[in-house]
Amino acid sequence: MKKFKQLLLVGLAATTLVACGKKAENKNQSPEVKEPEKIVYYTPLTHEERDNEEQAKKKIFAVMLDNHDDARPQAQISKADIIYEYRVEGEYTRYMALFQSNFPENVGPVRSARPYFVQTAKEYNAIYAHWGGSVAGLEEVKKRNVVDLDGIALEGLVFHRNKNVGKRAPHNGYISLPELENYLVEKGVDVNDNTAALNFYDKEANIEGLDVGEITLNFNNRYKTKFIYDEATGKYKYIRQGQPVIDEATGQEFDTDNLVVLFQKGVVAGPKGTLKMANIGSGTGLLLQKGKLEPITWEKANEDARTILKYPDGTEVKFCTGRTFFSIVDEEKDAVYQVPETENQAGEGNTTVNHDPAKVDSQK
Repeated sequence: MKKFKQLLLVGLAATTLVACGKKAENKNQSPEVKEPEKIVYYTPLTHEERDNEEQAKKKIFAVMLDNHDDARPQAQISKADIIYEYRVEGEYTRYMALFQSNFPENVGPVRSARPYFVQTAKEYNAIYAHWGGSVAGLEEVKKRNVVDLDGIALEGLVFHRNKNVGKRAPHNGYISLPELENYLVEKGVDVNDNTAALNFYDKEANIEGLDVGEITLNFNNRYKTKFIYDEATGKYKYIRQGQPVIDEATGQEFDTDNLVVLFQKGVVAGPKGTLKMANIGSGTGLLLQKGKLEPITWEKANEDARTILKYPDGTEVKFCTGRTFFSIVDEEKDAVYQVPETENQAGEGNTTVNHDPAKVDSQK
């Protein structure tokens, strides 16, 4: 009996030690911590990831950039999300650069407003920054009711003559976007109410279309541009008048992920050869992405409406992540590119063609 009691006590002691060991072990063990799910925000014009929502809400700035021979090179175009290139009077073009994902300093040279640029800025509900304008351009600013920043009124305040670039007026007007933003905040303007965005692919897409690695755009007899696809980067290099376009501020060679060519004829309709652009209504164009070309259509119902781009099947165009460049030329014949020979075509190698929507679509 005594032996039984001893065994029982030993058993109880062992059980107690095991229980205490487990208790100690549980006490020292850290509770499992689950990683919070990461919320990703995307910039509305480039679809790039950001860690906070503030960037996605920032207002878009549409800045008029000079493209006169004496104005080049332009500063901070490699920081723009979207660039539009339209014809202006004479043999020149002008840019409108849209900034939203980056707000750089030292942007320029800034030049004057034209009505079709104002209408395009309105599509993005953008703050419109320019230095003066044509009569029709300044009238359009009032009609479209855009938030307007004009260097004529604001020179010395937030528009400045840059004496360090070796350019003469009017080709030396520059701005700082953070400075413009602070100025608007002081004036009580909401700079965090962006509602505009492009339609992007959700992930890496299989782009369809013709294999076209290079396209030349003839704006007039004197001025032409070229875009060359670089397979290594997946982007298009921008060649202007036979030379790569270099950013004055960063020294970077300009390139773009998406190229949109729209056919909208410009005709002289004002003093000093100012143009009226056929950008209201509907028409055709081209979309180039990842070395592929597809015909598209465009529609713009009125001066305040968004320009809607569609594939031939009627679905809305989607963009690849990154920068987009819009080139607006007069007619289909002004876009020249090579397409591969098909089995049904005679000859060998590539064929140089001017744009023909029916022909392109038939070769898909």
